[in-house]
Amino acid sequence: MAIFIDGITILGDAVVEPVSRTDAKTWMRVQYDDDNNLIDNLLTSARVHIENLTGLSLVNKLLKANIELTGEVPNVWMVDVPYGPLLCVDSIRMKTGMTSWQLLTKDNEYEVIGGKIWFYSRGYYEIEYQTGFSDLPLDLATDILTLVAWSYENRGKKFQGDSTIGLMKEYPKWDGLNYHQYKKVVI
Repeated sequence: MAIFIDGITILGDAVVEPVSRTDAKTWMRVQYDDDNNLIDNLLTSARVHIENLTGLSLVNKLLKANIELTGEVPNVWMVDVPYGPLLCVDSIRMKTGMTSWQLLTKDNEYEVIGGKIWFYSRGYYEIEYQTGFSDLPLDLATDILTLVAWSYENRGKKFQGDSTIGLMKEYPKWDGLNYHQYKKVVI
């Protein structure tokens, strides 16, 4: 039994960041508006960075994933969608020919149990789903604020040498951030 992810497309990204500019400015003790656009960009960048590190979506998004399910045993494929947590499945289509697809029916051809999609036949599938946290955990919000503050304070600095003694040496202590406990483990 194998699950192959053939591609992920963002169909609809965040409209509002999970951490506000007001919260970031308060965290950094910035009391003027000259850098509002910069802070907004740093908030987005920090959120995307943590999403890439964890494999989670910190905001509500509409995604499309193409997956292939192979093998015979145990005849059930439990798929933990990329960039969860899964909020809802909008549609699932199974490839039936070169250019033909069959729209699947929930509870007949697939089920959603425990935030995972259960398939009962192998094949190539296109899944459109909504994902993200309804309320961002406070420790992940703190990670975003930490990264924004560090990036704001260190903008324009030139870091010398390779990545192990340059930027990464100066970057906030990775062990001090909270995202580690949310990182998806792939077995």
